[in-house]
Amino acid sequence: MSYPSFHSFIKLLRSLLKRRQPWLFEESIFLADLCLAYGTIAGLDDRDKKTLFLAAHFKNLGAIYLEDQQLKQEYTDHGEAISQMEVLFDASTQLAKDSGLLEVADVLEQYHLRAIPPNHLARIFQVLNAWVSCRQRKGWRSPMNDKEALIILKQRAEMQWSDPKVVFHFIEHLCRHSSRPERRQACTTNGFGVQPKVPEVRDFGFDTLEDQFEYPLDAPASSGL
Repeated sequence: MSYPSFHSFIKLLRSLLKRRQPWLFEESIFLADLCLAYGTIAGLDDRDKKTLFLAAHFKNLGAIYLEDQQLKQEYTDHGEAISQMEVLFDASTQLAKDSGLLEVADVLEQYHLRAIPPNHLARIFQVLNAWVSCRQRKGWRSPMNDKEALIILKQRAEMQWSDPKVVFHFIEHLCRHSSRPERRQACTTNGFGVQPKVPEVRDFGFDTLEDQFEYPLDAPASSGL
């Protein structure tokens, strides 16, 4: 008996997400690719990048336990939304634990809290997930543009819902090599009390990832891990 490769495992996760709801599949691919691109920029080792990559797929996997109506994201009040999301968070975390992916589960337990996570990978995942969530269409709103999404990230940093160092680093690098004039205009790091040095690494992924996100996604699992 042969065991499935990592590539096959990711294909299985993506197949489950796509069959449940296409937007779950699309969000996970966008987030997973962003984790790899930003992980390289941030100097993470392969193990940490793989942990974030897997977390991007497992974060939505708990949706297999939700009713179809709940996945339409048409909530009548904030309390109902929070209640349904808690089910998703808990189920996704448990699935990671059941798969023996304890490092992934640790990220999933912390990233969705309105606080700076103690886990350093959860701090990164929290910011990347917030950006992807803002840029994706939701049941109650259209996708946010660059300016709107960046305002959300800055507000999270100001309220200590996300690590200001990670938010600053992400914004700084997102803007530094962007070919989009509207993004460069929307980006500013003014107002951050802590401004860490940003590595001089060429950003090769942010713009192409968002260009890809605008089209139907049926990409193979990334082979960089």
